[in-house]
Amino acid sequence: MTRRKPDLQKLVSLKRQKAEQSYLAAQQAHAGAEAERERLAGSLKAMDKSAADIDSLILSHQQGHARKLVRDIDDQHQRVNDEALQVRSAHDVLKRAFDSEQRLKRVKD
Repeated sequence: MTRRKPDLQKLVSLKRQKAEQSYLAAQQAHAGAEAERERLAGSLKAMDKSAADIDSLILSHQQGHARKLVRDIDDQHQRVNDEALQVRSAHDVLKRAFDSEQRLKRVKD
């Protein structure tokens, strides 16, 4: 029994679908990283408002916590940048998949 060759149009369509899914996943990861960064920044801002009425021991503790929050925010900035690179990369793959699909349609016409 001979095996039928896969249809080129179907393969290109599946590649485009996969690229679309990867692009969407990258966008969602980027949005999640940005939301986490905003949450951390909000926590840091909230500490500024509540620190006025607290004695020096608690303030000292919060200073350590504030430094940790600042480090976490910096780490999150890096994560957001990394996720943005992933989005751009996934977008390029998606553009190439669409281009391949368009070329194949032009060849068939």
